[in-house]
Amino acid sequence: MKKQHFFLLFLLSGIFTYAQNKLFPQSFFDKKLAQEMLAIGTSNIEGVASTKQKTVYGYKAPLAKKQLAPEGTLVTLYPLTPYFEEFIKLRKQKENKKTLVYISDEAYKYRIETKTDAYGRFKFEKLKPGKYFIESILPYVGTYTYQQQTGTTTTYNGYGAAIASSPYYETFRSNYDASNRETKIVEIKSDGELLEIKL
Repeated sequence: MKKQHFFLLFLLSGIFTYAQNKLFPQSFFDKKLAQEMLAIGTSNIEGVASTKQKTVYGYKAPLAKKQLAPEGTLVTLYPLTPYFEEFIKLRKQKENKKTLVYISDEAYKYRIETKTDAYGRFKFEKLKPGKYFIESILPYVGTYTYQQQTGTTTTYNGYGAAIASSPYYETFRSNYDASNRETKIVEIKSDGELLEIKL
């Protein structure tokens, strides 16, 4: 039974632990453009980060309750340059359990990081107008059900002799820890704008 539970947790985790292939965008990373897009401005992005439990098929359960990001969860903002546009497209088309898509070490340097508060809220300040890509890995607590034999039912004839028996099962619930990657593309259209989002 323990082996079955371990296998189920592996399926539910959604983490590509055994990925064998790594892909990177092939377009040129324009460092100067990234610097310009991340220059100091007068606009802010505020939001709340949350996620939902996934099914064994990798989809978010429609009726699952939203779980807010724990305090201190990292949220990262990148300038949406052509390099990152290719990265997002490549990830959607090619990423799976055997393949992961990465950005270069150089591109990773051009980012802004913040952390969520006790209510799952986060804030990026002093941004310029433009498009940005926001990403966070959000942990959550999932639940699953399983059946376990807890006894046996026996059928007797009219003389009190046992004529048949069958195992009796009960349904139990258990929790597991997992995480989802949440992303969003946003656009600040004017100086001084306060953009409110949900990640």
